[in-house]
Amino acid sequence: MFKSVTSDNLDRYAGRRTKAKGQSSVELVAGLIILVPIILCLFDLAVIVIGVQINDATCREAARVASIGDPTDCNKRAQAIVARANAQGSSMLSNFQLQSCTSTISPAQITAMKANFGGPVSGTVSVVTQVDIKPFVVHYAYSGGAPLTFQARQTYPFTYVVPNTAGGP
Repeated sequence: MFKSVTSDNLDRYAGRRTKAKGQSSVELVAGLIILVPIILCLFDLAVIVIGVQINDATCREAARVASIGDPTDCNKRAQAIVARANAQGSSMLSNFQLQSCTSTISPAQITAMKANFGGPVSGTVSVVTQVDIKPFVVHYAYSGGAPLTFQARQTYPFTYVVPNTAGGP
């Protein structure tokens, strides 16, 4: 009814323990082969999302700063904000570019306001920024190795008041 424990039975159990350890190692290696690329892709997607958010914030700040001064040199103020973003960025996100800074006010309108009695400037400024993001893994799937390019566009109204230079009492 009951079998006695012999050396044949022990060898059979000892072999199973070794096979179970080998099976665990194979499962670990197979799991890591699948898990490591997934983790790298998640890291890349996080870098892309953060890069797009930083580009949007840079564009918003550049448009805001461009709208608070003289409309004739709004491009200089926007470029200064983009240069600051490049100085603060990492190697994957340090290539912000100012694509355009356009205002709806012509230089003739500014000259006319300065010649008269000044006053508030009515118009808007639009800023477009671009960032090239170089993630580790994801860009090979989407663009074959080239960096991923994202653009942001923001429009702000001018808040500048042309000073009165006509003089008077």
